[in-house]
Amino acid sequence: MFIFAEISGIKSTVKSIISIKSFLANFQYLLPCAMLSFMTSCGLWDDKPGVPHEIVIKSFDLVVGEEEGTGSNNITEVWVYSETNVMGIFPLPARIPLISENGEAEVGITVLPGIRVNGISSTRKPYPFYEAMELSVLLEPGRTDTVLFESRYTDNAEIILAENFESANRFEATSISTAEVVRTVDPQWVFEGEASGLILLTEEEAHITSTTQEQLYNLPSGGSIFLEFNYRCDNSFAVGLEAIGGNNAQRTPIIVLNPTGEDWKKMYLDLGPLVFSTPGAFGYELTLDAILDMGEETGYIVVDNFKIVHY
Repeated sequence: MFIFAEISGIKSTVKSIISIKSFLANFQYLLPCAMLSFMTSCGLWDDKPGVPHEIVIKSFDLVVGEEEGTGSNNITEVWVYSETNVMGIFPLPARIPLISENGEAEVGITVLPGIRVNGISSTRKPYPFYEAMELSVLLEPGRTDTVLFESRYTDNAEIILAENFESANRFEATSISTAEVVRTVDPQWVFEGEASGLILLTEEEAHITSTTQEQLYNLPSGGSIFLEFNYRCDNSFAVGLEAIGGNNAQRTPIIVLNPTGEDWKKMYLDLGPLVFSTPGAFGYELTLDAILDMGEETGYIVVDNFKIVHY
């Protein structure tokens, strides 16, 4: 009896072992199915990106009125916002992917033109004086819409047309200068319109310090203040402000610009820091300074379309 009971126990154990082996053999197939069922039912893959609806913005155009000066601009990227999030910064031409949030069929986005303040890549920001573009998009996965970003100056922007050289030249060289700013109508130098401002430097006429005369631009002590202008040069030069009156009257070059070769550039120069540091000044003048670059026999600087924009 004892031997029979022991044999029965061994058989039972063997059956248990066989059952466990069978379970383990099938477990490798059962587990993935169970996990797939769990993740599907719990929505763990619900946030997997779908096919986007794309908005394509090929370029930026600035439309200006008669008293707003040139429409030239240097908008090379756009800042895009949804109603709740920052979607990113997109270089032009831009392709902006839109995917439905929370199952919504229509989304709204805001597109702002971006600049490089003082021409520096690390100081990129939306330009506060150009209108944003508002879009309401009915989403359709896989669809591509091309839109024109056509903007204007904001309604409350104050625009001072400082100098476009079309009929005059407000820049006057100091008595210690050996060169001068001249108004030129020569097509090889003119950016647009009839004329531009030209500085020619030689070893004999190697230095210029010039200032706009008796303009006394009245600038606010707070908020955004920018100087826009176009330029082309093969010699470095400086642009700045002279504060007239007040506690800290001074003549300050704000930025030194390097040669551009044959290409015209558009600059957005931030005047705010200097203006805010000269409280009590009752006006400002624009300044242009240059010295013939070391090792060069000649040099040129061409400028146009100086305008101050503020609120």
